[in-house]
Amino acid sequence: MNRVSISDFIDKIGDGIHGTPAYSENGTYYFINGNNLKNGHIVVGPDTLMIEDDEYEKIKRPLDDNTILISINGTIGNTAFYRGEKIALGKSACYLNVKYSENKYYLRYVLSTKEFLKYALQVAHGSTIKNLAPSQIAEYSFFAPDAISRDKISSLLKMLDDKIDLNNRICFELENMAKTLYDYWFLQFDFPNADGRPYRTSGGEMVWNEQLKREIPKGWTVGKIGRLGSIVSGGTPTTTCVDYYCDNGFAWITPNDLSDNDEKMFVSHGERDITQAGIDNSSAVLMPKHSVLLSTRAPIGYLAISNNEVCTNQGFKSIIPNAGYQEYYIYYLLKRNIPAISRQGAGTTFQEVSKETLSDFRLLLPPKPIANAFASTVSSLCENRCILEKENRELTKLRDWLLPMLMNGQARIVGG
Repeated sequence: MNRVSISDFIDKIGDGIHGTPAYSENGTYYFINGNNLKNGHIVVGPDTLMIEDDEYEKIKRPLDDNTILISINGTIGNTAFYRGEKIALGKSACYLNVKYSENKYYLRYVLSTKEFLKYALQVAHGSTIKNLAPSQIAEYSFFAPDAISRDKISSLLKMLDDKIDLNNRICFELENMAKTLYDYWFLQFDFPNADGRPYRTSGGEMVWNEQLKREIPKGWTVGKIGRLGSIVSGGTPTTTCVDYYCDNGFAWITPNDLSDNDEKMFVSHGERDITQAGIDNSSAVLMPKHSVLLSTRAPIGYLAISNNEVCTNQGFKSIIPNAGYQEYYIYYLLKRNIPAISRQGAGTTFQEVSKETLSDFRLLLPPKPIANAFASTVSSLCENRCILEKENRELTKLRDWLLPMLMNGQARIVGG
């Protein structure tokens, strides 16, 4: 293995505009920063701002098919490949144009190693918000094998990443199917009637509801979230007591464990587990499998279903479905109402929804047989998603175990 530097692999490196462009609701280019880079992909959402063509021409960067993007401000080290998306870069996104004679996937795995991230945090400047300069990335040196070995390493790791991406895409489609069905049943009121036909479209009786100031299906009521099950707050064992934390104990979930919540419906464990002593000496509550976890503080709105017994920190208000409503119905009901729930948050330092506020939150509730018929209908979608998410956790563990060993020469690929 020979010592090389990032600069040996690239033709150009730079960052985005250090300023604010002229945004436009009619724009054709997304203006992205480091927080839009995730797991090898550029991710845009409804809050991603846009710019028009003339503004893009002023601030465009020379991106090409061999460009890697990396976040360099605040959160450092998120990476993505540029795939021809119509984007412009802000100052927290850095671009590296890899030489076409080099393997861009190998360089991305270099940027994903703990060694690079440790180096980046050491050389980054700024006390509150860390900033990494493009020149500092180019200067990073490391030991690398020959080109043939680099290609083999990249091929193996990419195979795992491609399978993870495929599973995520399937999960995304399963989620869209379930959400569409929820809207069809509970927003359009076309749930199956007694004859299996769409209720409202088939002339099902609608009645005026004075509280909601609109018509709702006959037999439906305005109820509170507290009717869905027992609402449970979480707690944090004293962090200075090592006897309260372990690697293989009771699952303990914090909002950070659901930070990639768009790709997860289920949760089994967080970054740390806690012991029985940790539960006994804190306000954490061990909840059964199928509990619905909702973060109600820093931030509000992360949502997941527990895949085993879990407890949470105080950033959650969870629902144990013990009142006759099934967890899949509760999950999608909450998901549809998260924007409205979030608006109930109070606090000066950060917004929080209290247990009482969540319990008293009013929403439209169908009769339990209809709610549970929906849950049964989407159960196969959710169970398939659960299998794929579990597979991705195992693939991610394998990739993260192989990555440092392959990159530092502790393991090598024979043949191929």
